[in-house]
Amino acid sequence: MLELRKSLEVIEHAAIDGAETVRRIQEFSRRNSNDKCFTQVDINKLIVDALEFTKVRWKNEAESKGIRIQFKKELSTLPSVVGCASELREVFTNLINNAIDAMPQGGQIKVKTFKEDDYISVKLEDAGSGIPKAIKDRIFDPFFTTKGVKSTGLGLSVSYGIINRHQGNITVDSMEGKGAIFTINLPIFEKTKKKEKAQSISDELKKAEILVIEDEEDVRKLLSDILTDGGHEVEASSNGREGVEIFTKGEFDLVFTDLGMPDMSGWQVAQEIKKVKNSTPVALITGWNIQLKDSELKKRGVDLVINKPFRVDHVLGLVQEVMKPREKTKKKVKITKEVRKKKTSMQRIRNKGYS
Repeated sequence: MLELRKSLEVIEHAAIDGAETVRRIQEFSRRNSNDKCFTQVDINKLIVDALEFTKVRWKNEAESKGIRIQFKKELSTLPSVVGCASELREVFTNLINNAIDAMPQGGQIKVKTFKEDDYISVKLEDAGSGIPKAIKDRIFDPFFTTKGVKSTGLGLSVSYGIINRHQGNITVDSMEGKGAIFTINLPIFEKTKKKEKAQSISDELKKAEILVIEDEEDVRKLLSDILTDGGHEVEASSNGREGVEIFTKGEFDLVFTDLGMPDMSGWQVAQEIKKVKNSTPVALITGWNIQLKDSELKKRGVDLVINKPFRVDHVLGLVQEVMKPREKTKKKVKITKEVRKKKTSMQRIRNKGYS
């Protein structure tokens, strides 16, 4: 059972990472400064994940050809860094695959992590053919490859861009015939006691009334099940017009709406929802990368954007984030009503001549 769960986790990570890769290919010619996916990440865990992802190549395929590839891990205890897990995992996967390609006869690959000053360092060393001096300065260039038609030449350039986006750096030290050492440095994220306490103490579950508008039955059912299992009350609709009508007749804390629907788009649904009740948050579900600033999204009635495929913990966490300010507002309204009620009662007592 444990082995099955581990395999399913690998599949889940691979699917999510694949979606992120497609999204980055879509934006390859555009500069993306969006860092909303950044969270605290464990570099050692991402490296272990990358080893699992590539295990088919360095173990199964290699051994079937009589080739032996060994991994030597020296993973030190590390503080967290802030970053996008899927992007950093892709970097380590790219480097491991490159090391495997550089050793057609097998050999040893060393992975080492350590803390140095205000940075976390990752060194990946192979015993391959090395990089000729003439091309060493070009290996991070887009579409440059020495592998012929079987490679796109994007692996190292994408990796370089990802590390640069994480305010780190990636370098290579290599001599032809003597292998290569890739070094990645990433800035350390120092947790404050306040943040650490906030993360260690789980917020009390806040129950929400949620409307899900999604024309694809499988996605609609999946999202509804996730929210219901998370302790929330859910109503669902298969189209925009019906969804808006349901909203007008009920009381909802949050609305999830798909972007691409035949009768009404998610943008139109959001605008109609805001006309009915402007304070209700609207989350737009999409498989496309939305390149709009928060202010522009607000103008179109959208408060949040959720990219497909979505994660269970991300969806439930988002609901809790939405509910925090709404709970505070509800408490203020409740206190205000109680104060007014108390004042009214006192006034009635005074009017009757009591003191």
